[in-house]
Amino acid sequence: MTNHKSIVRYIYMLLILCSIAPFNLSGQNNSFTEKIWEGIGGKTNWDNTRYIMFTVAGNEKHPEISGSRKFLVDRTAGNLRFEGRLKNQNVVALLNAHSGDLQHIYTESGAEMETEDYRDIIPALIDQYTIDFKILSLPVSLLSSSMTGQPDSKILNAEKMLRFEFNSFLGDAGAFYISEDTGLLRRMEFDGKSYIVDGHRDVGNGLILPTVLKGSTDSVTYQKVASFTEMEPEKFTEF
Repeated sequence: MTNHKSIVRYIYMLLILCSIAPFNLSGQNNSFTEKIWEGIGGKTNWDNTRYIMFTVAGNEKHPEISGSRKFLVDRTAGNLRFEGRLKNQNVVALLNAHSGDLQHIYTESGAEMETEDYRDIIPALIDQYTIDFKILSLPVSLLSSSMTGQPDSKILNAEKMLRFEFNSFLGDAGAFYISEDTGLLRRMEFDGKSYIVDGHRDVGNGLILPTVLKGSTDSVTYQKVASFTEMEPEKFTEF
């Protein structure tokens, strides 16, 4: 009889532990998420930033888009101002990233050109912008990439790190490392490569973003980055 009661008590305690574990796990993940938000200046600052301007070089994904490129984006409306080289010509293009609609395109001196001549390249331009923006906002992109399992503690360059695995970033699974002290993203592994994440800077409104993603054979650099809560609407409607 005593043995029977012991077994029942053991099973009962095991069920209690199993029911408690998911809540502990969830709470732990929440604390890591908060740490990542803290590293970029806070979720409130990110949510309140409607406009972001950046100039980027490297990681060109489409041959029709070459060299350094500049984007100004209205995150709420999806309006996009592009300044760079399309089809071997320096242009200013005004479009909407949500609808794919090209509204105006100008030469670098301000002469308006036929939009029909460039409509075929707009999907590639939006794809390039999407990739560039996801890398610029890397910590936020990774928060939405379905992190899996529990983080591991690591030491990299004498700094205590937390290593997270994720299911998908730009189509690939991988891992990233954040500083336990600051919450800053320091390293990333995906597509079979390892990248150092660096150049963290305050880009305005207390928002801190990484501006360098450096691998052994390729890199992405954001020479200029700025964020705004207000912007002249004409930036998206005329040269």
